[in-house]
Amino acid sequence: MNAVEYCLLHGLKVAGPEHPALLSAGETLSYGALAARVSQFAAGLRGEGVQPGDRVGMLMLDTPDIVASHLAAMAAGGIAVAMSSRASLEELEQILTIVRPAMMVIDGEFEGLVTPAIAAASPETKLIRRERELAAWKSAPAAPLAPMPRSPGDAAFWVMTSGTTGVPKAVEHQHRNVGMCAEYYEQVLGCTAKDRLFATSRFHFAYAIGNMFAGLRMGAGNVLLERWATAPSVAETVERFKPTVLLSVPAVYHRLLEAGRASTAPFRALRYFVSAGERMPPQIWTAWEQAGGHPILDGLGCSECVYMIIGNAPERRKPGSSGHAMPSVELRIGAADTTGRLEVRMPSICQGYRLAEPRAGEAPQRPAEQFLPDGWFATGDEYYVDAGGFYHHRGRTGDMLRVSGIWISPSEIEDALAGEASVAESAAVLGESEIGLAEIVLYVVPAAGAEGAAATRAARERLSKVLPGYKQPRRFEAVADLPRTATGKVQRHKLRDRLRRDPN
Repeated sequence: MNAVEYCLLHGLKVAGPEHPALLSAGETLSYGALAARVSQFAAGLRGEGVQPGDRVGMLMLDTPDIVASHLAAMAAGGIAVAMSSRASLEELEQILTIVRPAMMVIDGEFEGLVTPAIAAASPETKLIRRERELAAWKSAPAAPLAPMPRSPGDAAFWVMTSGTTGVPKAVEHQHRNVGMCAEYYEQVLGCTAKDRLFATSRFHFAYAIGNMFAGLRMGAGNVLLERWATAPSVAETVERFKPTVLLSVPAVYHRLLEAGRASTAPFRALRYFVSAGERMPPQIWTAWEQAGGHPILDGLGCSECVYMIIGNAPERRKPGSSGHAMPSVELRIGAADTTGRLEVRMPSICQGYRLAEPRAGEAPQRPAEQFLPDGWFATGDEYYVDAGGFYHHRGRTGDMLRVSGIWISPSEIEDALAGEASVAESAAVLGESEIGLAEIVLYVVPAAGAEGAAATRAARERLSKVLPGYKQPRRFEAVADLPRTATGKVQRHKLRDRLRRDPN
């Protein structure tokens, strides 16, 4: 099998060659035109020497060409590796040291960053520019797309991630992993070829890549946003292309809510709003539904599984929860099966991690604490299940707070501030008192127009009333914003580092 055949060529049969496949500000491609472009790009990659198993890196804007390049790399038998356009030179060198791509496909504006990174970390890599080589390939005759046959267990694409730790690694996925790509969309959201999916996350994230595979498999339209999402750019894209499903992250929904977009006609016209990447605070969920009449369906996915693991459904949902197990997903939580480490078994679990250039025949790393017997995978998330069967995220395993021998969830503290007008958001981490005892420190971001002192005072007063003493923070610090990953996840390790540098 080949993932390109399973997704793109199937979607071409379902939707027909004239149906829009990719829609963006600069260009719209039909299914027929996309298949032709993938064929042209795959032929170009092979002509440049790409062999089965070679990595093809991409550092590009989110235009139809990055999607076509990703698909072309897999169609040619290679491994597609999209990279972040916000990577620093040091970060890109670290990534290239792991990937060692045979080809690096770029937009011209990134050449000044990519050229020295390649020279330092992967000098054998050939540079393929969108404005030159890709433009030439587009003018070549397009043969019918015929993806190279691959074993279901052959690597198809890597997802580069640093998560909340800051250490880059490649998550390796196989061709077979696309087999469940459309299940969430079809079985939970009821999507068909008539839908248009708009994922605001950058294409190098698993969230967006998985959405693309699903949209193509169904023959649906995929709406692309060329650059990083802002409230104005998301609103403009919604107004122009009229997607039916918006897939985003809590931080973007928050910005849209503050900009008053939830109540506007273009957003009210959408069928569904989906959130993943980070737990959706219940106050944002509630405020969005009150403003626009539609709920945000929060869920959990991860780079290692690509697709939705836990999710709220239109007919079964609860604010503050991640929902329940999605199709083809099995869940278990520790030994008690009510509270603890989340473990998942599903068809799309990755093969493992690459932390260095792979040698011939070398398998990816599979840490025993994550890759468990019988196909189970530990996501690194802490959860509990309520009496109604809804799963509630309590934080990352390394972020749980242990004070006086008692485990405390940071989200329980943060959620208790919901509705506090002077507090925009907060993050609880573990620090030490002057005498070395563990204590909870709460970083507070004041709401617009509120002063830091007023916000921390309001937070202290609220928590003193609603939380037992052992769960109350001992220190409160006002900050302008919280450090986040590119997907919007709070980087609590940076807050802990800050405490170590400035303990008082």
